[in-house]
This record gives sequence, C-alpha cells and structure tokens, in this order.
Amino acid sequence: MNNVRNLCFGEDIKPVITLLKNTLGDILYSLDISLDNPRDVYKKLKIDKKLGWKIYNVACELDPFLAAQFLPGKAACMNFMESCKKLGTPVKLLGRAKEACEEFNLLVEKHADSRKEFDLMLMSCSDKGRSKAYLSQQKAAFTANSHLLGVQAGTQLCTWVFSPSACGEYHDIASIRGFIDFRRNRSNVPWLLEWVHFTDDDNVPKSLVSVEQLEKRENDKNNSMGVPFYYSFCSAPLPNIISSSKRKEHIVHELEEAPIGNTESITCITAQIAREVFRKYRTEEDRFREVVVRARTPVERLVFDQIVHLDLIGPLEPELFVFGEFTGYDWAKSAEFRNPHSCLPINASVQKLGPGIRAAYTPYIPWYTDMLEDAFGKLLWNPEEFRTYRVVIDYPVIPSTVNMRSLLPERE
Repeated sequence: MNNVRNLCFGEDIKPVITLLKNTLGDILYSLDISLDNPRDVYKKLKIDKKLGWKIYNVACELDPFLAAQFLPGKAACMNFMESCKKLGTPVKLLGRAKEACEEFNLLVEKHADSRKEFDLMLMSCSDKGRSKAYLSQQKAAFTANSHLLGVQAGTQLCTWVFSPSACGEYHDIASIRGFIDFRRNRSNVPWLLEWVHFTDDDNVPKSLVSVEQLEKRENDKNNSMGVPFYYSFCSAPLPNIISSSKRKEHIVHELEEAPIGNTESITCITAQIAREVFRKYRTEEDRFREVVVRARTPVERLVFDQIVHLDLIGPLEPELFVFGEFTGYDWAKSAEFRNPHSCLPINASVQKLGPGIRAAYTPYIPWYTDMLEDAFGKLLWNPEEFRTYRVVIDYPVIPSTVNMRSLLPERE
C-alpha cells in the first residue's frame, strides 16, 4: 500500500486498527461465531487456541491501541483467513481484511524497527495499557541497571516530617532516609549516600540552615566523617565511609567498596533535624511545601512519606510529579518551573493515611513504625497530631525525581 499518511503515530494507526476491528467483527458475524467467549472462535474455526484468543481480543477490545497489540503476525493472519475461507466467508470481506493487515504491517515498518518496539508504542498510547507496559520496562531496567551499575537495594526510604517550630512561624523538619538490603552485584563499587538539600520556590539554596544529627553517639571512632547515621536502625557493623566532601552547599558521603552478594548486604539509615527552615504560612515568595526524593540507585521499590502536623496541612491534597532527570541540571527545581513534558507516565498516586504512627505501617519495612516512634520520642512531638501521605513506586526510573507538592495553609 502506498497511501500511508505522514501523520503522528496515534493519528496514523487509529483508523487502520478501527478498520481491522470492524472487518474481523464482520467476518466472525458472517460465520455466526459468538463473541461471548474466545473458545467459540478457535473451536468453530478449528484454529490454534492462542490464535483464536488473539483474534477475539482484536475484535472485542474497546481501546484500539490495546487491541492492535493482539493482532497476529503475517503467517498467523493468513492461516486465520484461510480457515474463514473454507467456512464460506465472502471473498469481499476477506479482501478487506487482507488489505487492512497489509496496511498495518506497513505502519509497523514505518514507525519501528520491529513488531516488539511497535507494540510498546501502542501500549504507551493506551490509557489501559500504559502503566502495565511501563512497569514491565521499569522492572527490566532495574535488572539491567543493577548489574551495569553494580548495586541494588530492596527498598529506598525517604521520610520527611514537618512540625511547627517553637515560635510558631516556621517549619521544623526531620529527614529519615536510606536503603534497606543494599548490596553489590559487582565487587569494589563505591556509592554515595543521599543528602539533605533545602531551597525556596525559586530554587535558591538555603545555605544557612543548621542541620543536626537526630541520634548522636559521643566519641564514635567508627564514624570519623560525621555521617548522620540512625544507629539504632542500621545493620551492624556500620558501613565504612571513605570520603566526605562539600558539594554545592551540602555534604556528600561515599560508602566504601564491599564484597558482592546478599551475605554482605546492609541497611543504612540516616536521620537529621533542621529547625525554623521555611515559613509556616503561604506567602507570595513561598506558596508550596515540596518534598523531593532523587532516584539514582536501582531499587525494587521506593517508599516516600511526607508526615505533616495537622496545623501545617493546606487546603488541597498533595500533588505528585515524577520527573525524568536526563538533563542532569534541574533536579532540585520546583515543579512549578519544570517542563511538564519531562514527567514520566508512572502509575503511582499519593495515599492519604490516618493520623498517628500505626497508620504509617508498611510491609516493606516491618520495623518502620518502631523507628517513627523512636524518632518522635527524640523530637518530643506527639505523633497523634500528624498525618502521613505516602507514595510507593515499584522499580523507580533512574535517574528521576519524585516530587510531592502541597499548597501551604493561609494565615487565618
């Protein structure tokens, strides 16, 4: 066929798929084949069960992009039409089906290097199929990155806790972060720990913020670099830190190289507290409270919590943004100033959990509520006055940033 139009992918493929669906439906109707069950298709036509199931899905799936991925290959389509011909399908209908299949195959050649690539494009255009397609690719990327980068972890944790400051005008902010079951897949691979970074809505660093370690141990000879370990919830022995350096207003700590495998896996948690960091109420300069976690380590899941005092909850529920960080220079920017087209189509949402510590339970970190109870005890904060907002992402894309943004409350 030479009439393939030079349109964008979705506009190009949709009329061809619609024609295919309608033609297959007409063929099955002409043979008095019910579409109540795929079994009726392959039994009546006496074709392979898998082929009959695919034909059924092309005809019955309402989403054209999702239906197109079920269309069989060239040889299987010819087998289907041959079976239909033997049962007396009108030649005109078979000719229309053959023409539609040829046009579909030309579109595959036009838009992709293989049918597999083309099916992924179809899934990305489908509301129903997009999340499934991306999750399968995220999992594949996790496996590849784990071996290419040489590290992986079961869970990445990022928890931000916001409380009114003593003067009542600012936020006190606690940060608890780290990795559970972090291991090497390649020997002698160092890795950077996450760091605390504060900016205003205009991305101006808050360089004068004083950040303190939540759990201190005097004369800790094994922590000469001053890493803010949350000792009670790290595995023993503590990981060694081979260097600490200041980079753009924050301290970076580098984990020592270690042997490979589960026997050498670690759990490394850090905890810090900063006082009077941002205004409690909305101003023209600062309207949002945004918490960001940077995904740059292959992990099976990310658990990202924002735990907020009831007095600091704004009029709207938190918004979620997941930005691909392939430029590498604007990861700390406010979502307001980011290009919306850099958002990734990740199937995730903000879960509003109940007040108190027990509502924050997660099966991925069985001791999480015990850790929160310990942290709130050290901070002398009443956990019943706080609410948790949670995001869980399986196999987060790296590099990316996950941003939870909340509109600050107005001063009454």
